[in-house]
Amino acid sequence: MGQSPSNSNKGTRQTRSLQPQSSNSLLKRVPMKVFRVRINWDLIAIPIREESLTCGWLFSEVIRQYDSEPQIVALCTKNNLEIIDAWLNSYDRPLDPVSDEEELVAVFKENATGNIDWSHFNPVKLIGKGGFSKVIEVRKKDTGKLYAIKTMSKDFVLNQDKVTQVLAERNIMINSHHPFIIELHWAFQTPSELNLVLDFCPGGELFYHLHRLGRFTENQAKFYFGEILLGLEYLHGRNIVYRDLKPENVLLDIDGHIKITDFGLSKENIRNRERTYSYCGSPEYMCPEMLQKAGHGRGVDFYSLGSLLYEMLTGLPPFYDPDKQKMHWNIQNEEVTVPYYISSSAKDLLRKLLDKNPEKRLGSKIGAEEIKSHSWCKDIEWEGLLKKKISPPLTPNLASSNFDLSYISLNPDPAKSTLKKHHKYTNSDPFTGFNHFKENQLRVNTQDMSFLSTNSSGIVMKSKKVNDETTGKRENIDPKNFYSFAIASEDITREFSAPLSCSFMHGIRSGSSSPYKKLISIKIEPKKLSKGKSPENIDEGTSISKENPKINTGERKIKRRVVSSFII
Repeated sequence: MGQSPSNSNKGTRQTRSLQPQSSNSLLKRVPMKVFRVRINWDLIAIPIREESLTCGWLFSEVIRQYDSEPQIVALCTKNNLEIIDAWLNSYDRPLDPVSDEEELVAVFKENATGNIDWSHFNPVKLIGKGGFSKVIEVRKKDTGKLYAIKTMSKDFVLNQDKVTQVLAERNIMINSHHPFIIELHWAFQTPSELNLVLDFCPGGELFYHLHRLGRFTENQAKFYFGEILLGLEYLHGRNIVYRDLKPENVLLDIDGHIKITDFGLSKENIRNRERTYSYCGSPEYMCPEMLQKAGHGRGVDFYSLGSLLYEMLTGLPPFYDPDKQKMHWNIQNEEVTVPYYISSSAKDLLRKLLDKNPEKRLGSKIGAEEIKSHSWCKDIEWEGLLKKKISPPLTPNLASSNFDLSYISLNPDPAKSTLKKHHKYTNSDPFTGFNHFKENQLRVNTQDMSFLSTNSSGIVMKSKKVNDETTGKRENIDPKNFYSFAIASEDITREFSAPLSCSFMHGIRSGSSSPYKKLISIKIEPKKLSKGKSPENIDEGTSISKENPKINTGERKIKRRVVSSFII
C-alpha cells in the first residue's frame, strides 16, 4: 500500500520524541497532545503545545524529521479511518479535533507512469454498493490524495443495455462544475470494468445520518433541502433531469455540505416543460406520472425533493409500504398525510411539491425560483448557502466511520478484483471514448494547500491572501505564531501576494531526490508595480530559508501576480 517501504537504515525499532524548535517558554509548556507517527520502523512522538496548529504543521514536522527516500506524501491512521485520513489531507485544518489516541502512519510516494489506471491507486476499502457497481476508497500513489472510484462491470452494462446510460453519466459529470455536484476527476477502463474517479466524501450518505438520528429537525432538513435544491437548479439550467433523488445519492463532504452523486438515470437535453417517456427511478420516490408512463419532465425532480423532505422530517418516504405494488398505488391515489408536529408552512410546501398533477406541482412554471419563494424557505440565505458560508447542522463524526459498516471491509477483496492486467482497446470496443484525462488535473483551492516546514528557529511563515484588485502589502510575521503558505501542488499556477525563496515545501516534484532538502525558489513577475519598481527588485533580499527565516517589509502595489518560473 506504499506505507512501509524497505529502508537500508533499519536499525532497532525505537520511539523518538520530536521537540519543536522554539522559544524556551514554549518548550516548558506541558503538551496538549502527543501524536505518534510511524515512519518505517521508527515511532516518532510529536508534542502539540498550541491550539492553533494545523494538519499541515504536523505534516511538515514529520517531513523535517524524516531524512531519507522515498518522499512522504501524506499521513493516515493505522486503521484507515477515512474521516481522519481525509482531515489530515486538508493541511489548513486545525489539529484540535483530531485525537492523539490513534497511531498515524507515513504514506510514501509511489511512482506510476502513463495514463491514469488502477496502477496509479492503492485501494483502501469498499465503501458502497449499487445495482451494478461498487465504490472503493482509494489513495493516489504519487500525491497521497483520497478519491472514490465507482467501478462497473462491462458484462453487466452490455447485457442490460446500459451503455448509453453509463456514457451519459460520465458526460454529465465531466461538464458539471458546482459546489453541490460530485466532481469527476478521471475515467478509465480495464478489460472487464469501467471506472469513474470521483471526489471522496468522508461524511458518507445522507441516508446514514438520517437513519442514525431517526429524523431531522426542520432547521436541519431546511439546510439540506436548500443545498439539494441549488444542485437541482444547476442541473435543470443545463437541461438535465436528475431522476434519482434519494438520501442514498446525497453524500456529505468533510464539512457536512452535500454532493449529489450517481447520474446513471439522468436525462440530458430536456428543456423546461418538455417530456421524456422512459421508466426509471427508485420505487419510494417515483412520481405519479412516471408510474403511469404518461411522460415526465423536470417536475419529477421536484416531486422527489418533496419525498426526500418528507423523509427527512418523518423518517420514512410519504407513501411507503413494504409491498411495492401497494406503495405505487398509494403514490397514485392516496393524499399525503403529514404528522402533527410538522409546521404549517412545511406542510404546505410538502403538499405542493407532492401534488399528483405535474402541471400544478410547485416548480412546474418557472422552476426552482418558485420553491425558493415559498414561506418555509423565506429565511434561507441562498447566496451564502451557495458559497458554503452557512455552517452545516451536522458535521461528520471524527471518531468513527460515517459509512454503513455492512459495506466496509478492512481488507477489500472487491477492490482487489479490479486490479486487472491492462490492455489497449480497439475501435470496435463499445466503450471507446470512455476514458477521460485532464492536462492540469489537480486544481488549486483553499483546501489543497502545501506548507513550509518549521525551520531552525521553529518558525513557519504565511503569506496573507490579497485580492487581485487590491494593494498587496508585505509585512513582518510574528515568529510566535505558526503560519502556512499556500502554493500549487502540481501545476504551479497559484497567485501569490509576494515572491519568495523557501525550503521544505510539500507537493513539488524534483526528480529522484527529495524536494524537502533542497532550496526551492519561486519567482513572481507582476504585471504592474508602483513607483517604477521592476520585477527583479521585488525578489531582492526576500527569502524564507533555514538560514535566513525572514520576510522583508515594505509596500508594493500588485494588480495581479503570476508565477513565471519555478526553479529547483
